[in-house]
Amino acid sequence: MARFREVIDVPAPLEQAFPYVSDFTTAAEWDPGIARSRRTSGGGGVGTTYAVDAIFRGKTLPFSYVVTALEPNRSIVLHGEGARATSDDTIIFEETPTGGTRITYEADLRFKGLLRLVEPLFAGTIRELGANALAGLEQALSRAG
Repeated sequence: MARFREVIDVPAPLEQAFPYVSDFTTAAEWDPGIARSRRTSGGGGVGTTYAVDAIFRGKTLPFSYVVTALEPNRSIVLHGEGARATSDDTIIFEETPTGGTRITYEADLRFKGLLRLVEPLFAGTIRELGANALAGLEQALSRAG
């Protein structure tokens, strides 16, 4: 399993940051590793599904994500399923003393089939993709704040 965890502080207030990030259709706006994300069912709560086209090593890979847990203004958990990998993403939100938002993003990526054998070789790539995503999110929410 490739694991990514990063914490960022953004100036956007919690009431603005949470709805933006928890609406996973915005992922393509801030994550350079996502070509497209669209809602396929639901209203944003538990059970909502998204079709996500992820970019990995120059290839576009379709994933189906479902919201498995949601606590408004606190956290969202999503499970992604693709032909070659699965991903479990947990995003936690906390108000900072300055009125901004601290976002903790954790992702566990597991490859399927023969790719599992070379999974450790992708650890650096996964960390880089995660760092780029969080940098994009930090930039998007800094403009909004």
